[in-house]
Amino acid sequence: MRRHRVMASALAGVFALLLSGCLASDEKTSGSASDTKEGDGSVEIIGAISDAEADALVKALEPFEKESGIDVKYTASTDFTTEINSRVQGGKPPDVALFPQPGLVLDFAESGDAIPLNDLIDLAPIEESLIPGFLDAATDDKGDVYAVPMRMAVKSLVWYPKKAWDEAGYEVPETWDDMLALSDQMVADGGTPWCIGAESGSDTGWVFTDWVEESMLRTAGPDTYDQWYNHEIPFDDPAVVTAGNLFGDIMFDDSYVLGGQDAALSTAFGDVDDPMWEAEPGCWMMRNGNFITTFFPDDVQANLDEEAGVFVLPPLDGGFEGTPILGGGDTAAAFVNDSDVVELIEYLGSDQFGGSWAETGGWLSPHKTFDASLYPDETTRSVFQIAAEADVFRFDASDLMPGSVGAGTFWDEMNAWVAGDEELETALKNIDESWPS
Repeated sequence: MRRHRVMASALAGVFALLLSGCLASDEKTSGSASDTKEGDGSVEIIGAISDAEADALVKALEPFEKESGIDVKYTASTDFTTEINSRVQGGKPPDVALFPQPGLVLDFAESGDAIPLNDLIDLAPIEESLIPGFLDAATDDKGDVYAVPMRMAVKSLVWYPKKAWDEAGYEVPETWDDMLALSDQMVADGGTPWCIGAESGSDTGWVFTDWVEESMLRTAGPDTYDQWYNHEIPFDDPAVVTAGNLFGDIMFDDSYVLGGQDAALSTAFGDVDDPMWEAEPGCWMMRNGNFITTFFPDDVQANLDEEAGVFVLPPLDGGFEGTPILGGGDTAAAFVNDSDVVELIEYLGSDQFGGSWAETGGWLSPHKTFDASLYPDETTRSVFQIAAEADVFRFDASDLMPGSVGAGTFWDEMNAWVAGDEELETALKNIDESWPS
């Protein structure tokens, strides 16, 4: 069992990859870290980053191109997992791939296609400047690192309507019990504390699994969390039941969640905050990642610092001693070993990458040492600071599990639990039994 089993893909192409060898590309030759060849002055990158974000990525690469003289071509893939599998199996891998699910990198590591970076670049300064735990995402049991983080997502955030909040005299809670007491106060004041909406098409369920993961980090701590996503403890272990019930105390309190269970299942995650911005907020708090600001109403986005408040989901008394952060990110892996690729990987993995992207908005560096003054607003800077000061960072566990579980039965069974179709223990047992042997 992998110690760092991170973000495995649900798509079947992975299994085909593990069963087939990979031929060398006609144009460039992949290889081990010991035989770096001279580059040809160009590097091809593929990834799932698309549309306006792809434009921002290309712009963020311009300083590297100007300084190095290396031409970098980025291509956005509409079906990244399928394309990267197909290209690697066909013997024409990209030079570099940006993985939104870095666990898939470890599948390519097992098949010998991804190149270990330990001997290609100096990882020590990268690891020193990264938020603790980040580099583990693409590290195998032997300690070989196969990808470097180049973008961070922070999930352990609670958003609220700042002006109405201040007028009501509410204070940011410091502990989980404080947060529940605040929720009770909001109910007493005639309000509804929580906006929870999980509808996301075929991906419906990740909002609920995020809540369970957040609870698991706070009740059981990161070590047990790691055992959980590696299936070193059963999925229905008492620690997981405790974490689920912690979320359930909020989810199943009719006075806590706007619209209750039915609304939580049917309301789109990107729309659930709408009532929060009304003159009399329909709900007061919403837990979601930093990316959710792009779904806020236009007038809120235009005045984010004035309109939106944010605090870190607080720790639990008697639980993990510290502030854990749940999140994710994109990582860069090398499939071709030449000097241009090495130079680009060093840049993508450094705290110098991303300045212009930070100024544009919607991007966070995984490095504690990144120049936070480049972020476009105080809200983004505060989110970055929350992550930089975290005691520990852990990737979203559902993305660390086998895809059939993390993006399959875990979602489905949590949906069934929230819908009232199953008890928590039954749902967790079903997930455990679905784990691939």
